[in-house]
Amino acid sequence: MQKHQFQKQIIVKSILVVTAVFLAMTAVFSGYIIHTGGKAFEEQVDVQLRGITSQLDNTLRLADNIALQIGANHLIIETFGEVEGYRGNQNYFVDNADRDYALKQHTMSYLLKKNSLSRISLFDDGGNMTYVGRAVDYGYLKKDCPDTQMFEDVKNWFADGKHAYLFRVDRQDPWVKEPLATISVFREIKNYQLIPSERLGYVQVQIRFESFSDFEKLLGKDTECYLLPLHEDEILYSLRRERDDGEVIELLGTKNGFEKNGLYCKMEELPEYGIRVFIISKNSSLLNNLASTFTWMALLLICIVLIIFVSQRQIIRKTTEPIVQMCDMLAGLQVDENLQEIPLVAQAEADELRRLNRAFDELVKNLKLSMEKEMLSRVNEIQSQMFALQAQMNPHFIHNILTIISAMAGNEEQEKIPLICEMLSSMIRYNTSYEINYGELEAEIGHAENYLELMKVRYENKFHYALNYVGQMQGCHVPRFVIQPLMENCFAHGFRAKKFPWEIEIQVYVSEEYWEVNIRDNGSGMERGKLRALKEELLGMRERDMGELMQELKIGGLSVRNVYERLYIAYGEKMVFEIESDERGMSVTVGGERITDENTGDGSGR
Repeated sequence: MQKHQFQKQIIVKSILVVTAVFLAMTAVFSGYIIHTGGKAFEEQVDVQLRGITSQLDNTLRLADNIALQIGANHLIIETFGEVEGYRGNQNYFVDNADRDYALKQHTMSYLLKKNSLSRISLFDDGGNMTYVGRAVDYGYLKKDCPDTQMFEDVKNWFADGKHAYLFRVDRQDPWVKEPLATISVFREIKNYQLIPSERLGYVQVQIRFESFSDFEKLLGKDTECYLLPLHEDEILYSLRRERDDGEVIELLGTKNGFEKNGLYCKMEELPEYGIRVFIISKNSSLLNNLASTFTWMALLLICIVLIIFVSQRQIIRKTTEPIVQMCDMLAGLQVDENLQEIPLVAQAEADELRRLNRAFDELVKNLKLSMEKEMLSRVNEIQSQMFALQAQMNPHFIHNILTIISAMAGNEEQEKIPLICEMLSSMIRYNTSYEINYGELEAEIGHAENYLELMKVRYENKFHYALNYVGQMQGCHVPRFVIQPLMENCFAHGFRAKKFPWEIEIQVYVSEEYWEVNIRDNGSGMERGKLRALKEELLGMRERDMGELMQELKIGGLSVRNVYERLYIAYGEKMVFEIESDERGMSVTVGGERITDENTGDGSGR
């Protein structure tokens, strides 16, 4: 542990607590800013939208009033009364230029009342027409009309006598072939003094959407405005446009509320006029306020942290200095066969620390005695268990070998009996050697090879094995009985459901640093689920107490688990243990760091 680490921990924890409280306050404050700022922003956008719709309504109402006045004007009614009886071959107002001039003079005064008006047209069902404003062709009604449907729509609208006026939105001017969107109001020309009154013609007061450009001054800095038809997603006109049609149409589905991109959308429908007003606004002021708030909060937090660090550092250091002294003294303490006393701290007034010194001194003495007793008991326990494990030999295996020897007596194979007995005797001697827990790798391999040779005799040469090694095995010591049990496991499990021939391949690798032995068989292997469960079980052994593992080294079963436990006891995290299974069979690799003659111990383990 780093010197005086606890002092730093106190400072760090204090800073973390203050930072957490500060961040919580910042979050609450930011939430308040977002809430209040968002509400204010929404209200501002609503005011802009109401201003736009109000101006539109005023303009269109004025246009309707003008159309109504013109339609009820005595001069216009009188003129169109004459037009009704006209039977000429061309436009009435071409043949009667004086009448046309008089009407133009009269209607021009209305056009000048509002600069947003672009044209006032007078016409009837017979194709007679005149106008003031943007130019059109006098022979228009007699020629190829860009929008002949307009006349039919107007005629049918007023035919039943139920409608007083008509507002019509056109994507382009119906009088000329120009892509300019317009909105018009239509009124009938009729003598209202007559009952019933007769329709003589129509008045059209036309407005280009471009005339609404003055409405831009009603919008905020980051606000866009779009005019669309009531029932179609097509942009007629836009103010302060910043995005293409596709983006606007996509945002139409969100009429109110902040989007993920920080936009606020609001729509107002004007069904009487057949249009919609759509506003898109970015709350840049809120974002700027939040950025500024977070900047100042970050600077304030840094200042607070620096103040805490400087002040707390001095206060904590002065307060904990006696404890620091004791930590320094304990850092050099060695608990070995030579009992060491802990010197007292320098401050005479620190009575609690002096008592702590003496108590810890007694604790060290008692701890040393307990450790010596525990170590001796542990060594004896481990040694006893290891000896018991080493002494085991599968009785069934010995019985089978003796049966084979009995069967071979008296036939042509009896000359093999001495060799078999010699191999069996060698295995028994290796099993019953109590003097060491570690043996040479060469002897361990020889013990395993004796076992394989006996198994070849047992299964009448239907079993084969191959042994290969790289490196020098002399002088390399390994825990006893970590190889032969793995081969025995091949016969107990791997070959159980496998037809002859059986094969085992052993690869031995020895270097100056470590050793490895790989054992592969051609057996039936292990199911994937069982293999995964076995690996998880083996990994779980590493998290358990060493004494608990020793208790599980049961006599009578040098299984894969027992081999894993003994390797882990011997090598710890430096052990090598890998187990895999595929269609070719099972593969197990064991190993560890290389142990020489000098550090094998005397039977008590490493």
